[in-house]
Amino acid sequence: MSARNYLQTLGAGDKVRFPAGRYFFIRTAASALDITTEGNPGAPVQLLGIGAGTKFGPLPDGQGWKQLLISSAAAQNIEIIISDDGLFDVANAVTVNGSPTVQSLPAGALADTAPVAVPNAAQTPIVPANLSRRRVGISFASSAAIGPGTVFFRKTAGGQNLMEAQAGVLYTFEATYGVDVRNDSGGALSALVFEES
Repeated sequence: MSARNYLQTLGAGDKVRFPAGRYFFIRTAASALDITTEGNPGAPVQLLGIGAGTKFGPLPDGQGWKQLLISSAAAQNIEIIISDDGLFDVANAVTVNGSPTVQSLPAGALADTAPVAVPNAAQTPIVPANLSRRRVGISFASSAAIGPGTVFFRKTAGGQNLMEAQAGVLYTFEATYGVDVRNDSGGALSALVFEES
């Protein structure tokens, strides 16, 4: 069994032959490569326009290639691992360019928030914007007299109904913005706030 890591500089349009094997892994390549296996049983295998991270094989014993022909339209440096062992594999590390965005994190604190009074025929700010907030839940007691189409969530100081509220349902906002409630139910309500930061 043998495996070898090759570092090769390719000029634009160059074709380079590599030795026999049953498995290869392109570790680095800045642009697309064309690879042809030669001297293997049956027709040669062509892999056209492939890039870094491509694995081929392992091929069954006796089915490997005698030569591996690699060409590149652009000048570049490549790194390729070639093995003649069918059990050989490579763990690949991934590099992320830029700043990854974290979608969700566990909360470390729960605010002890008193119910917010929501008068009838009014729009009431329920929670202000909070940049350290993970998420906030707003609900109304299951006994609240909320008829269909009478209570809505709105953007802070906004005039558009965005989501209809019902009694006994927890509405969760994974956001740092503020939320208002428009109440046209015919009676005063209390909004219960479940805020995590």
